[in-house]
Amino acid sequence: MTSKNHFISHVAELCPSQEQAYASLLSLMDRSPILSLVSKGSYGRTTVLRRLAAQLSAKYIHLGDLFDDIKEVDPLQLEEAVLACFQRAYAEHDVVIFDDYFSVQEQLVENCQNTARPSILGFALSSLLQLVISSNKTLILGMEYHWLEKPFRSKFLQVELNSFTPEDITFLFQKMSPVSLAAVDFQAIHRFAPRLNANQIWRASLQLQAMHVENTEAFIAFLEDHALTSNVNQEEVSPVSLEDLYGIDEVRRQLEINLIVPMERDDLIEEHNISPKRGVLLYGPPGTGKTTIGRALAHRLGSKFFLLDGTVISGTQQFYYEIQRIFAQAKANAPSILFIDDCDLLFENATETGLYRYLLTILDGLESKSNEQVTIMLTAMNIGSLPPALIRSGRVELWLETKLPDLEARTRIVKAQLQGQKLPLTPEEATRFARQAESLTGSDLKRVMTDARNLHAYHLAKELPVKPALHYYEEALQQLLDHRRQLAEAPAFTAAHRPGRME
Repeated sequence: MTSKNHFISHVAELCPSQEQAYASLLSLMDRSPILSLVSKGSYGRTTVLRRLAAQLSAKYIHLGDLFDDIKEVDPLQLEEAVLACFQRAYAEHDVVIFDDYFSVQEQLVENCQNTARPSILGFALSSLLQLVISSNKTLILGMEYHWLEKPFRSKFLQVELNSFTPEDITFLFQKMSPVSLAAVDFQAIHRFAPRLNANQIWRASLQLQAMHVENTEAFIAFLEDHALTSNVNQEEVSPVSLEDLYGIDEVRRQLEINLIVPMERDDLIEEHNISPKRGVLLYGPPGTGKTTIGRALAHRLGSKFFLLDGTVISGTQQFYYEIQRIFAQAKANAPSILFIDDCDLLFENATETGLYRYLLTILDGLESKSNEQVTIMLTAMNIGSLPPALIRSGRVELWLETKLPDLEARTRIVKAQLQGQKLPLTPEEATRFARQAESLTGSDLKRVMTDARNLHAYHLAKELPVKPALHYYEEALQQLLDHRRQLAEAPAFTAAHRPGRME
């Protein structure tokens, strides 16, 4: 098996994008005393900075070094401790490289107005900046974003290192892999997973020792198992395919046209410049298959499917953290689908505007260009409760209605539910029963079929006279219709659903 030392020895050889970032930093040293290497994600920022430190005989500082310096310091003197760390480094080196500096900045700047010493970091950095400029020194910072605290903000130049090219992943896999990957088309791999990072490539490479990769398709399947991870455990999702869904033929067709083909057919994606829709809305009454479509897509797309549902509860302390975490996962595995089930329930709290604004940002592509590779798929029972700006044209581009199944679809559902069961119907009886179930959804039909089998089993258990199979199905149907009527007539239910009611 590939060892970590094997990995480290190879990544010392930079991939093309890392090599370019490295060369850019060297070329900018004569133009500015402060540089930053910006990389959000595991694309080799530390590798580049360590290589630069070795080349320049620079002092390399990481968070562990700083912690050793500040662990005995009074919490009210952290800014002074950071400055002292830099001063000691510059006493012996002309170039200091501080990796993960953004973590220090976040801790000392965020909410600083609520602390006993607001803006003290700025004073410390002013002193550091004066030292760097007056002594003709150089400071290089490792960052995850572009923003720097004053006074560095107007004095620094930056280099970006974000996302690997096909040439990068070809280089890294060939360097790290213990087996030959000559049969793999890495252009196709990059189209399938354009956000693969160094950690994912390393983890996958560790598992390649016992693998025989025959072709690109086999390698993609391998990556889905060892590098790309959905937040949905497919083993816990009922197995279903889009072909198993009846009565929504046009919905299935539109999903194939606008989502599945643009995500799965690499040959057509590149040649014809196609892409999946940015926003999709599935709407219709309860039980018409919206969530089932999500289950089918989860099985079809595997690591490309991410779910945000009722387990992420609006208004809780972790709500936005979970949303951001799930969306970050979807971006890392893009192109992908973020499936938001029952989104009308998430928006039912009129005072909860944060999720709505966050989704607008995603759908407008304002956060980053990588957002464009994530499709937001919403399901709703009541589209009237959705914010109009969220579903306007240009954001949610595809509207798909799931309707009550017609007679043909009901008949197909009934016959599918009868397969392998001990309570069969003749084709004529199945059609007759489907005709009687005109007001039922697909979920209703499955429930009635289960209830009929329970009634039949009850008669067997009590040794009661066994009746014709159709009787049990018709009795179960009537029970469901009676329950609905009773519920609709119940005073509490009627009051709760009366238009214009007051809380």
